[in-house]
Amino acid sequence: MPSLPAAAASVPAELSGATLLTIVGLGLLAAWAVSLLLHPYTACGSCKGTPRSYGAIATRSFRLWPGCGGTGRQLRAGARIWPQNRS
Repeated sequence: MPSLPAAAASVPAELSGATLLTIVGLGLLAAWAVSLLLHPYTACGSCKGTPRSYGAIATRSFRLWPGCGGTGRQLRAGARIWPQNRS
């Protein structure tokens, strides 16, 4: 029978519920942070990603939506934790 390394032998056989919950929570937090790094923008909540605001009378005319600056996207909540998203 092969012997276990010293580090593996010192790990408890069962983890408590609080420890397991903490590990899962930290994993989810890390996944969310990486998601913010890869996809920092979301569709604008006001214009729903369409940065044009059409007129009521002259329906062919439009102006850019002021909420998102005419881009149709906004930074996601928490995306400013990364330096490239700070302004």
